Amino acid sequence: MAINQHFASIDVQTLRQGVTGRVLTPGDPDYEQRRRGWNLAVNQYPALILIAADAEDVVAGVNFAREYGLGVAVQSTGHGIHYAGDDSLLIVTTEIASVEVDAEARTARVGAGVIWQQVLDVTTPLGLAPLLGSSPHVGVVGYSLGGGIGWLARRYGLAADSVRRVELVTADGVLRHASSTEHSDLFWGVRGGGGNFGVVTALEFNLYPVATIYGGNLIYPAERIADALHFYRDWVQSVPDELTSSISIVRVPPLPEVPEPLRGKTVFALRAVQVGDAAQGADLIRQWLDWQTPMVNTFAEMPFANIATVSNDPVEPRPLHYSSELLDDLSDDAIDIITRFATDSASPLTINEIRHAGGAIARVAPDANAIGHRDAQFYLILVGAVPSQESRANLEAYIRRFKEALSPYLPGGVYLNFIRADEAAQRAQDAYLPESYARLLELKAKYDPANMFRFTYRLVAPPN
Repeated sequence: MAINQHFASIDVQTLRQGVTGRVLTPGDPDYEQRRRGWNLAVNQYPALILIAADAEDVVAGVNFAREYGLGVAVQSTGHGIHYAGDDSLLIVTTEIASVEVDAEARTARVGAGVIWQQVLDVTTPLGLAPLLGSSPHVGVVGYSLGGGIGWLARRYGLAADSVRRVELVTADGVLRHASSTEHSDLFWGVRGGGGNFGVVTALEFNLYPVATIYGGNLIYPAERIADALHFYRDWVQSVPDELTSSISIVRVPPLPEVPEPLRGKTVFALRAVQVGDAAQGADLIRQWLDWQTPMVNTFAEMPFANIATVSNDPVEPRPLHYSSELLDDLSDDAIDIITRFATDSASPLTINEIRHAGGAIARVAPDANAIGHRDAQFYLILVGAVPSQESRANLEAYIRRFKEALSPYLPGGVYLNFIRADEAAQRAQDAYLPESYARLLELKAKYDPANMFRFTYRLVAPPN
């Protein structure tokens, strides 16, 4: 741990007296726990931690950081940390946790620290659903403003598309309300530009009339993955927008709680969620059952409140590294490469997932917000555990080889919620259309010219 000596002169007491929440310094109780996010691969040492109680605390924190020349990092759950917030003011928003739902208008307004489970607890009894991702334990704000592709995406779009209003504190310490009618330039940019322009304190978004879904997993042995990817490529060409699906190639850990037939094996899972007509969903899944009988079949009609059972994402913190690419198609050669790297016995990847996009995602105008590459048909997501520096280096090298082999079939786009570390610095531009990226750079210069918010994916002007 190395805190810059310049911070020895910081008047921490001034910040403590100016906020309702708590301020932690290295050595204080809770500092060690609070500096860490859910993703334990990011080992950060902020100069100060502000556990904000409300928006006024965030304003005070940003003003304090500007006075002392500190960068500002922001964290709710810490699932999607892009860079370690070393020598920063880390603003933790978990205490800003209000959830307000207008059932008639089908909208929700949440504080910056809210996770999706807290939203589900209020909305599902009303027969309404938010556009969460695969895990209800992820924070609403970071997920939504980075894009947000979840199990309702092909029917209702990305989470960013459903955001109606954003409350955030910009680098000048002003609490602004951004919407289509107020600070509309900022509203455009934060939906896709994420945390580059301020600290979000509240978010308002649309809800949808989804009380039940038809969803689950079909699990097959990895030996059939090449055949399955060909079948999947053809199958998704005719599925309706009401169905969102993926194929995940998974290295199942050899743990006692894992069912014996799957323990320590490499398998693949067809995962899907059908909105609306459960019988239609069952007919679509029956095509897979006719193709081959799975090892496990969990498909069933279920309350939307049980959406987490489709992906069964881990809940406990763990060290992970991940990367992504966008695909316009699954060619025969691309399928061969994906199969070879995903099933290689030496692969350090835990999950290779291909998510089907299109549908409502692609029907949003390209300039509606900063989200780019809406015409991508598939998202390729690569995830691995990195409990040590050696394992991380090994994983990163493997991903580079994987992508180099796949490069002739990659159009060049990325999904921001699934890149981090060096890739988030080097490839943020690849997430946007050129005109959108230029517009984001103008917004960055306008709202954060000193780059106070520099611990998210970086907007950097290309060299002349």
